[in-house]
Amino acid sequence: MVVPAYNPGDLLTRSLSSVLTQSMADLEVVVVDDGSREPQEWVTGLDPRVTYVRQENRGVSSARNVGVAAARSDWIAFLDQDDEWLPEKLALQLDLVAANPRAAFCCTGFDWVRPEGAVHGDPARLTYRGLLSTQSALLSSMLVAREDYEAVGGHDPLLVQMQDWDLFLRLTMGGRDPVMVPDRLVRYHLHGENASRDYATAMRERLSILDRHEARARRLGDGMTLAAVDRGRSRTRELFAHQAVDAAREAGRSHDGRGVFEHGTRAGRLSPAVVATAVGQAVAARVHGRGRGSGERA
Repeated sequence: MVVPAYNPGDLLTRSLSSVLTQSMADLEVVVVDDGSREPQEWVTGLDPRVTYVRQENRGVSSARNVGVAAARSDWIAFLDQDDEWLPEKLALQLDLVAANPRAAFCCTGFDWVRPEGAVHGDPARLTYRGLLSTQSALLSSMLVAREDYEAVGGHDPLLVQMQDWDLFLRLTMGGRDPVMVPDRLVRYHLHGENASRDYATAMRERLSILDRHEARARRLGDGMTLAAVDRGRSRTRELFAHQAVDAAREAGRSHDGRGVFEHGTRAGRLSPAVVATAVGQAVAARVHGRGRGSGERA
């Protein structure tokens, strides 16, 4: 399995511990240091069962591809440096893919872990068209055959935000569906760094990927896939409009008028309905607050 790392600090210790305590003992672990700038004390503390590879900083997609090239196993799994697996994760997945040899890959259920608590990630049955329209999966829950990963070219190093979704689409567009272990076997930790990614870049990449799959569907005369792309494009605009509204609110709290204008304008272009709802909620909250204040003064 492959763990890309960049200035990981103490987070990597938790992730690697969850790997090295898997119920199946026969596994290899490759950590790819993507040109960390912090002092490298964490390297000297690595378990001897871990293979360490260092590259110049070329991004997480490149690090994952380098890790796969360094690994010897026929099966590849990925784990981000701040996430963790439950002990039965790999064993249950290997049992399932053995029973479903034509599966595109295998994913599991997972928990989004926030400071206020965990939220279950629904491991709905994934399909190519479902991934295009609304569905997604979590890379840290994935198990994929090396030959399939290499056949589609691995991760695209030119993508910085949507590389995992792009990989899932390329693995499934030939008609092979993934299989799912419904158990929640991965804990994906949400914190400031991974929760505040550049949504504008993610939106551009997502729409570009949809354009590519739309062009393929038109060449093939595939109307069902074209419909899925249309749903995906609408969903993308709505999703990123919400993120733009959130960014505008954050800019407002920071008294950043330019940021409010920039993010608010982008949200309006993406989905006027989302902006109208957000404005209505803000006005209602303000009126409610004033009314409560008046009552207290009386």
